[in-house]
Amino acid sequence: GHPITYLLDGDDLFPAVVSLLQLQAGTGKAAKHNGITPGIVVGIGYPGTSRRDLDYTPKSPAGPPETYLDGTPYRERPGGGADDFFKFIESDLKPLVQKEYTVDASRQTLMGAGYGGLFALHVLFTKPESFQTYVAASPSIWWNNAYILTEEAAFTKRLTEKPVDARLILTVGEMEQSLSKVELSWTDEKEREEHRNKVTRRKMVDHVREMGWRLEALAPKGLKTDFRVFPGESHKSVLPISLNHALPFIFPPGD
Repeated sequence: GHPITYLLDGDDLFPAVVSLLQLQAGTGKAAKHNGITPGIVVGIGYPGTSRRDLDYTPKSPAGPPETYLDGTPYRERPGGGADDFFKFIESDLKPLVQKEYTVDASRQTLMGAGYGGLFALHVLFTKPESFQTYVAASPSIWWNNAYILTEEAAFTKRLTEKPVDARLILTVGEMEQSLSKVELSWTDEKEREEHRNKVTRRKMVDHVREMGWRLEALAPKGLKTDFRVFPGESHKSVLPISLNHALPFIFPPGD
């Protein structure tokens, strides 16, 4: 059967991943040179307004709200639907795809960025047997007072009794925690400083780097982690680089 990737934020990312896969494995010659096997990409998106705030975030106690510099709280967004969304993938989507295509159940990937990366980590930490490979590109570890770190700690503790057989590709852009050169040049001081406040508070790079180091130490327990910080890249500009970097891991050469 074919290796398969379930891609979150399919509305935006499906065209990019498919194009990158065609470039790297669209011909037998390309696939041979790049060590990539063509496979199935399932983009999960929305027909109308996105519900990613709800679907990609785990159920958790509410933490302190994020605020603007003047202390005004950010607009409240619905959250906590990750477990219901996971049930949809497992109970509805996977069986539907498997009816239409020949799938290799031993080569399944869950791939997401931002909130989608947070969801991928949530599934890895709570249902690690569901996929063999997880891609968390610039995951929103900061969400709800970094609640996902609680799940990481519980996952690490469980591995002492029950090892896993999984791979994680964890990436982030170097400029996700500070102003980029372009952002520094913004003439609207309020907008510039609000953005600086947000990205420095969320500590995207520190969170991802430190999690990467911790998870790399779990290799003896069966979790293989590939952690990368891509120089000079921001939260959006790093996406195609992260997605392209993940392809050899999620579509490796066949036997």
